[in-house]
Amino acid sequence: MSKAWYDDLPEKQGQMYDESVRRIKNAVEKSMSFEQAASLVDVEDERLKAAIVDDALKVLIAEMHFARKKTVEEVAKALKLSPELITKARAEMLGEVEQSAIDAYKREHGQNGPEGNA
Repeated sequence: MSKAWYDDLPEKQGQMYDESVRRIKNAVEKSMSFEQAASLVDVEDERLKAAIVDDALKVLIAEMHFARKKTVEEVAKALKLSPELITKARAEMLGEVEQSAIDAYKREHGQNGPEGNA
């Protein structure tokens, strides 16, 4: 994925990030709603907390929807969220993957910007 501001977190915050995402996933696996699970995140930095919650949702969608082939409606029901929210998060995630692929291609081929034969 493309490099985000939180990719350069100090090691302690990075561990907190990873543990918080795991905590959300584990709580959801025990039938807690996504919102209830997200409330378990005990991080003072609101920007970091928002990133953790956002990424945890995308990880759960990837695992449930893409890996386990559950429908958007099934994912929404399992997480106790609206199908519209799941669809929006899925679209954001796919956009991030697309941008990451573009960035990787440009790095690999030494391209810094759009080029063409105008």
